[in-house]
Amino acid sequence: MTRDLATNQDLGRSLLLDSGARAQLVSENEKVLSSLEKIDLGNYDRILESGISVIIATYDGADRIGTVLESLANQTLDSRRYEVVCVVNGEDNGTTDVITKFQKIYPNLNLRKFWLQKGSAGGARNLGLDLARYSRITFVDDDDDVEFSFLETALASSTGTNIVLSPIINISPDGIVDADNTLNQRVHKLRGQTVPLSDVPWALGFNACKLFPRNYARRARYNPELSSGEDLVYFAELLKYPEIKVTIPQNLDSAAYLRYTRDQSVSRRELSFNFAVEQRIECIKSLENIEVAPDTPRASALYQLKSAQAGFIERYLKANRDDKEKVFSAIEKSGVKEFPWKMVQVDQAKDLAFVYCFAPFSDTSAVVAAKAIVERGRVTDIITNDMSKVRHYDYAVSALADRWIADREIIKSPPSFAGWDPICDFAEKAMTVAEKKHAINGCYENIYSRALWVGSHVAAAMFKNRHWNVKWTAEFSDPLRRDAEGKERPGTLTDNATSEYLKSCIAARGFRHLTINTLFDLVELVTMVTADELIFTNQNQMDYMLSLYEDKALTQLVEHKATVRHHPTPPDYAYGLVETSYRVPKNVVNIAYFGSFYSNRGIGDVLQALLNSSENVRNKLRLHIFSNKPQEVEDNVRTLGLGPNVYSNPYLSYMEFLTATKLFDVLLVNDVKRDVNMPVNPFLPSKYSDYLGSGKKLLALVDEGSPLSQINLDYKVSVGNIPQLIKILQEISDMTPEVI
Repeated sequence: MTRDLATNQDLGRSLLLDSGARAQLVSENEKVLSSLEKIDLGNYDRILESGISVIIATYDGADRIGTVLESLANQTLDSRRYEVVCVVNGEDNGTTDVITKFQKIYPNLNLRKFWLQKGSAGGARNLGLDLARYSRITFVDDDDDVEFSFLETALASSTGTNIVLSPIINISPDGIVDADNTLNQRVHKLRGQTVPLSDVPWALGFNACKLFPRNYARRARYNPELSSGEDLVYFAELLKYPEIKVTIPQNLDSAAYLRYTRDQSVSRRELSFNFAVEQRIECIKSLENIEVAPDTPRASALYQLKSAQAGFIERYLKANRDDKEKVFSAIEKSGVKEFPWKMVQVDQAKDLAFVYCFAPFSDTSAVVAAKAIVERGRVTDIITNDMSKVRHYDYAVSALADRWIADREIIKSPPSFAGWDPICDFAEKAMTVAEKKHAINGCYENIYSRALWVGSHVAAAMFKNRHWNVKWTAEFSDPLRRDAEGKERPGTLTDNATSEYLKSCIAARGFRHLTINTLFDLVELVTMVTADELIFTNQNQMDYMLSLYEDKALTQLVEHKATVRHHPTPPDYAYGLVETSYRVPKNVVNIAYFGSFYSNRGIGDVLQALLNSSENVRNKLRLHIFSNKPQEVEDNVRTLGLGPNVYSNPYLSYMEFLTATKLFDVLLVNDVKRDVNMPVNPFLPSKYSDYLGSGKKLLALVDEGSPLSQINLDYKVSVGNIPQLIKILQEISDMTPEVI
């Protein structure tokens, strides 16, 4: 026959339950249960299939556990249909003796007691789950109480795939009964109903008043590493199972959970930095590890739970505004990917950014714009477009800039790179939103826009020319009027109210005479003429763009308000926010290339140089390629006989790419090969700025005279100079590989 640990005084009071002992005890219990004869339990066939295990984790509870045991001993449910599993955790202050006394007073109550040496409420509940004999689980705290129909009412509504939610009545330390608390109002509002779990995420934030199936209860564990909030994280795990519903019985008479509020409860704790910030961040990180399908009600419910935790941080910041940077730094360094930043944004946005394509959409332009918002370092409202039809989501990218975003408005407009009508549709809708925000926020001081997606500049130009006191900073990622091969970028410009308005803005500044054939001509020119500050990624880009006009007045105007800087480098914390599963071989020098292959950009030179290097060099080097054409690269590598030296991989997501850069010894970046139509190379690869933050050595294949060729780099060789590249690979192969 199985034994409760505490029936033996030595075992019950001193045995530390390690995993082996626990497994043995569970096994013994199951063997006994399987040998029990069928007994009459009304509608329930077997104890294991039909009863309730009430789990009480008690710490230092000798003075209070008697009340809850008394209420459990006097339940209307047949005593054969439930058990009470008490787990004393930490130093025993006499709690075990109190439980033993109740076993003698109520011999028909199936009351079991165990002892866990380490003081941990989560650990004690985990042990209770391991030892539970019945098919349904409910948790009751040792300082609470339940009404006499609590168990019977809940069990009558249990189906095996639902959570039964009972009323919850609060009782204050001075005995004031609060049956009208917010939680109880919600419960009574749903009485008699069964609803999806995702509809009631508020029901997951506490242990009390829930009856749920044991087979689901054991699929999760309480995290003993969490100082608080472990109950929230435990129950949130149930969101992984879409079949789980929540039922609230119709008849709730005498079926309530009585919660005695104490100063030690989470909702009443002092908002210290550790409790309100650090512990809440740890809870949010744990919630983020729960995998549910994105863009579903369950994902929304999980986000609501994270937001509730962020609410503590919000209240802390309101009371401790001087700690803002300390709080924000803790969040940024935590590794949380989707923090509810909007909740903790205590400063009002005085900046507005029009960014047609922005995070979380996966696009180079969106990523660079997010980095630009970080670099600007000002709380900003974002107006962007819904790009879901042409770009997939990468929510992790939002972690780059969310700290600085007060509000994000997504315009529902057909995405288009070169369609004037949909671009105008976006701009007009964006203007409506911007004007409203401008009035509500007490006027913006700065606006920012960035293009290749020209809708950004169109909306910004319209706003600027209606609000001349607002400073407009406009960034050109690349030339607008010419493509990467120096050819005119096609874009039919139709006559409509937007185009006429922008042309009038150009004319008012004295540049009516300049030719406008395409929408790109119009957008580039109105931006150059009316923006207060123009940002170019390099000097060549600005010179090339201005050379296409041959207008001295425009050149002087642009140069006067131009800023030249390369794309922003991500902050340090970004290089590790998302883990990577990629691994590199040891005892060799690992070189990585991340990028697309186009007709004017590739790494054929590197493959040729590697092929013509000595066997000794090839044995020391490994080239890792992450590209848009992994199979094509792999086939080419195999044809060249470089299979052992070159690893071809598909793209990594942007945030994983940042983390992965830290794995390698050398990072490879290459120029766009300049077309004969272009007198200078106006392109600086955006990967360069990302590589800078990795702290690794850089190898660049450069077009002579390009912006990249003018930067002091670890290794640099002209495109096509295979002999020089062979020498550089020899030099790199002599490096001492970094031990990862």
